Amino acid sequence: MSRCVIISAGEIRNYNFARSFLRDDDFYIFCDDGLSHAEGLGIVPNLIVGDFDSCNLQDLKKFSDSKSCQIITLPREKDDTDTFYAVKLALDRGFDDFLFLGAMGGRFDHAFGNVSILLYLYEKNKNAMLADDFSVMRICGNHPIYIEDKCSYFSLLTIAGNVSGVTIKNAKYPLENADLASDFQLGISNEVLPGKKAEVSVEKGAVLIVEVLK
Repeated sequence: MSRCVIISAGEIRNYNFARSFLRDDDFYIFCDDGLSHAEGLGIVPNLIVGDFDSCNLQDLKKFSDSKSCQIITLPREKDDTDTFYAVKLALDRGFDDFLFLGAMGGRFDHAFGNVSILLYLYEKNKNAMLADDFSVMRICGNHPIYIEDKCSYFSLLTIAGNVSGVTIKNAKYPLENADLASDFQLGISNEVLPGKKAEVSVEKGAVLIVEVLK
């Protein structure tokens, strides 16, 4: 099945960088004013969701008559953010692979909520990645993650509480079966050894891995 790309209303300053993550068979869901990124990304929505409290109505009108684009209007008072609703909708449609764009920058509360969606999808055994203008983010838990040496730095952040059994190999600052606490982010700004792939694994818990690519 194709991958679901969810575009939110956060910042995308480098559209060329964002486009580098896209695939020909991606399915695109735009969330509310995330629709403002459609032209810059050079893609056409398959689905648009939102309460449209922030969306430019002229942007919405461009696709309102399209037979290939579905629009779902949500109530303004609801438990789910527009992005989280899009995720649940995509899960109902059978998607297992996700990419998030426009999910960072702007309001910190929305940005943190969007990062938390990676945890939500991890718990459901789905593959998910969030990309912003500088980096990509993934969750590492009971399966190792490998990091190429093309990234400038990578960090392990304990956003889901304390973790144990953390091992980092082929990196400037290796770890072996370490415990990491959520009140001290020890894992910030590591580096992959030249010509190697760093390997990160966690025995108990889950960490957010941020690969800084620029």
